[in-house]
Order: sequence, then structure tokens, then C-alpha cells
Amino acid sequence: MLLMDILDAVMSAPPDSPAWGLMICEATRHGPSSIYPALERLLKAGWIKDEWEEQPRDRPRRRFYTVTGVGREAYREAATARAGRRRMWAADVTPSGDAGWGT
Repeated sequence: MLLMDILDAVMSAPPDSPAWGLMICEATRHGPSSIYPALERLLKAGWIKDEWEEQPRDRPRRRFYTVTGVGREAYREAATARAGRRRMWAADVTPSGDAGWGT
């Protein structure tokens, strides 16, 4: 899931080196056309916050992203729900690999 991948990348960044757009693209293996709109949605939802770095001399400045408390709680809830769905799916599969759907 794209949003979970982004939040994973942002939360995995060390405090002294926050996540930024291209780094998130590389970490998630999603392209910029997916990442940047998703980052904007996360910002509007209040799950992440951003801060522009001071202008470096040798390259464009970066926009850094960090997860908010609201974002951490939403991530935790989504991860718990995902784990529950995975357990449910795993329980539906018999040891022979056949799904338990009457096949």
C-alpha cells in the first residue's frame, strides 16, 4: 500500500536526516508521480508535516517530511488491521495450499 510504504520510509529516516521526496521514491520504489500526490494527501490529513531546508549552494533545496502523532496512530491502526487481514487470509488456506472456499 502506497501510504504505508511512504510512512515506513518517513518513520525509518534517522532524526538527523529526515526523509525527502527523492529518498522516499528510492526507498519505496514508487515513482514521483505517485509519491508527491500521496505526500500532499498525507500533509492535508495531518499525518505528516514538512519543512524546507535552507537553500544549499550546489543543488535545489529539499522538503523534509516527518510523521506527526496523528500519523503514527493512524499508521499503527492500519498496520494492526493489515496484520488481522493477513491472519484471516492465512487461516483460510488449507495446508495443501487450496483455499477453503469449497473448491
